[in-house]
Amino acid sequence: MFWLLLLITVYLKCGFAVTVDDDLVVQLIPGKIRGHVLKSHEGKDYYGFQEIPYATPPVGKNRLQLPKEPEPWDGIKDATKNTKVCVQKNKYTINKTEDCLYLNVYSPVKPGSAERLPVLFWIHGGGLNWGSGTYNDYGPKYIMDYEIVVVAINYRLNGFGFATTNDGIIPANLGLKDTRLALEWVNKHIGLFGGNPDHVVIAGESSGSAIVGLLVLGDWNGETQLFHGAIQESGSMVGGTIQWTPKENAVTIAKRLNPSFSSNKSEDILEILKEANADELLNAVAGIKLQNVIEKSGHFSLLPLQTYMDGNIKKIPMLLGWNSEEWIKYAVNRDNKKLLKNLDDNPNLLIHDNINMSPEKRLRAGKLYKKVYTNSTFVEDFAAYIRWSSDQSFATPTGKQIELGSTLAPYYVYQFSYKGKLGGMMDEQYIVPGAGRVGHMEDLHYWWEFENNSNISDFPAEDQRMMKRFLRLWTNFVKYLNPTPTADPLLDNIIWPKSDPEKLTYLNINSTFQIQTDPRVYKFVKPIIEEFMEKPYAQFG
Repeated sequence: MFWLLLLITVYLKCGFAVTVDDDLVVQLIPGKIRGHVLKSHEGKDYYGFQEIPYATPPVGKNRLQLPKEPEPWDGIKDATKNTKVCVQKNKYTINKTEDCLYLNVYSPVKPGSAERLPVLFWIHGGGLNWGSGTYNDYGPKYIMDYEIVVVAINYRLNGFGFATTNDGIIPANLGLKDTRLALEWVNKHIGLFGGNPDHVVIAGESSGSAIVGLLVLGDWNGETQLFHGAIQESGSMVGGTIQWTPKENAVTIAKRLNPSFSSNKSEDILEILKEANADELLNAVAGIKLQNVIEKSGHFSLLPLQTYMDGNIKKIPMLLGWNSEEWIKYAVNRDNKKLLKNLDDNPNLLIHDNINMSPEKRLRAGKLYKKVYTNSTFVEDFAAYIRWSSDQSFATPTGKQIELGSTLAPYYVYQFSYKGKLGGMMDEQYIVPGAGRVGHMEDLHYWWEFENNSNISDFPAEDQRMMKRFLRLWTNFVKYLNPTPTADPLLDNIIWPKSDPEKLTYLNINSTFQIQTDPRVYKFVKPIIEEFMEKPYAQFG
């Protein structure tokens, strides 16, 4: 057995694949999988391997425990479809299950190829509560024409991934640790699919982007370097994804599952949470904000803002930014009357809870903050509210990350301002004078395949051109760690400069490209936060 495992390991490190009659059968460390041939947008063959186990199913005794390497299997696993997503409230036509720690690999070259292509490792968004990396959620049809390998993952969500006693009994940050184990899988196996384990770019959107940012915190400290560049779309860990009272939250969940529960012991909490069925546990976490935890030690023990201030980050090239009005969809689609009046009456609420300030300083800061956005009230100036909500969650914390990080590594910053039918939200209700137009997630439609954009010819020619430009920029970064390594007529021969930490230089991506500085109102809100914030420095926004 030892010699068999040694032989398999040598094969993997050398990048060989085992094929049977060219049937796309690949030998991984734990067993064999069979993939299938798919077609890219331009009609080229690419090779899909879906629902590959990267961990032992986190069920039964493994529920709410650290992810483990997958157990060996006999025979050949079918890897030609996605059948599982992690337990969540979102509607899916496929199985929502705890047995969900799988990833997809897509490659433009056959297994066993001598190619060593750059790798895009995709982490989906969804507020750490929903979403998946399945083919239907993130189809690679358009990306496959750009000669990179794509990996898209599932990771545990909501209570299954982020409920914790924060003492090791229910370990913290299980969803993040799933993601890290998937990266280790890529390091060991991606050579079999024509990918280069020494050229991996991690990328994500929204909460997936925040996970990317958390992975960037800290140095490798002698560990294997699992990634070499990063893309953050519409989300920064400096924007606040921290769960401050994890043990109390776990007790609340246990009491919801068993109203007679009265213990504070972590072992008793774990027992209650393990006894519940999946739907019961999912329902018990409703309304509780389960996010990442600052652990006492290890990979996820660092306060985001303080860590950036200390320069204790991985010095890798990054591409990061936001859309021109991230929160417009959510602001327009809800009744805001009470919310707006509450903000007008209590401007201290404009400063995020995760920014440490005394009540007196928070009120003073909030009054100054409000003046940046409006000379009247949010009730009268709805666009001002939209701009504030977009900035607080996205542009302002990302701006601070850029200011600090761009002194240490190349940071390519963007604002996506192109409004097209392809992105959606074209109804008049999304036109608010004084606010931007491009909302959260619209950018995703310009490089991933979804149900609404499978036939790109249905969209205006200008949208099709923007998709080509977006794909060129993003895949250039994956391949060269630079979105414009050379002048390109498709991109108006523009050279995207690295961001300047003093002016936060960025590329405004619209029908035309403009190099601009001082995005949004960052230079006005920054001194207000810096004047009043106190240690510990966790967040900025």
